[in-house]
Amino acid sequence: LPLNSKRQTQNEQSITLPGQISSLETYDYNPQLTYKFLMDHIVSQIPLKWFEFGSALAITPPQMEEIKENHPSNENRAFADVIQIWQTEKPCPFTWETLLMVLESS
Repeated sequence: LPLNSKRQTQNEQSITLPGQISSLETYDYNPQLTYKFLMDHIVSQIPLKWFEFGSALAITPPQMEEIKENHPSNENRAFADVIQIWQTEKPCPFTWETLLMVLESS
């Protein structure tokens, strides 16, 4: 995924989100990681990557298959389910660091 990150401090990230600004520009942005932020700013940029994203977050294969069966043609809804599982069941920590690692690995 075209995400550039440069760590400033533990609490401050310099990131470039695809489609928002040039890949040559970065800005300091440290919003609270919320379901709404993820849906508005991350999912909207990569809706077709929901399966890879969920797998990278260690969401179990049976959970991923259930999501796929429940939403065969609705990627946004499938991504929403992935984020909901990540946020509530915490197979991986629900943190910016985890999110950045997953996005960089895809």
